[in-house]
Amino acid sequence: MEWILPLIGGLGIGAILKSVVDHLNTRRAVSQDRIYQEKREAYLGLLGALHKAAVQPSDENSKEFALWQTRCQLFGSEEVAKHVQQIIDTNDGTLAARQAAFAGMLEAMRADLHR
Repeated sequence: MEWILPLIGGLGIGAILKSVVDHLNTRRAVSQDRIYQEKREAYLGLLGALHKAAVQPSDENSKEFALWQTRCQLFGSEEVAKHVQQIIDTNDGTLAARQAAFAGMLEAMRADLHR
């Protein structure tokens, strides 16, 4: 009888600890998924706005691009924001510099989403 009570108590504490750990792991996974979805949405929106601004240059499309750029600054990595700014800075520059900035942006997006 002396060993039964500690065994039952130990199993109860173990079950409680397992429940707490499982709960924390679930919350972390949900949080990581939400962050991933925000980044993904911001990056895809930015790419769409960049396309629209390139195909149909207008004040409205420029403002839409600026909005998505801001979302990327808010949810994305600093590396992505840096390359997006380089794309803007190379608007009147050489095609090679613009392509390098675009390639860097895509690579930074890829790296940020795979973390």
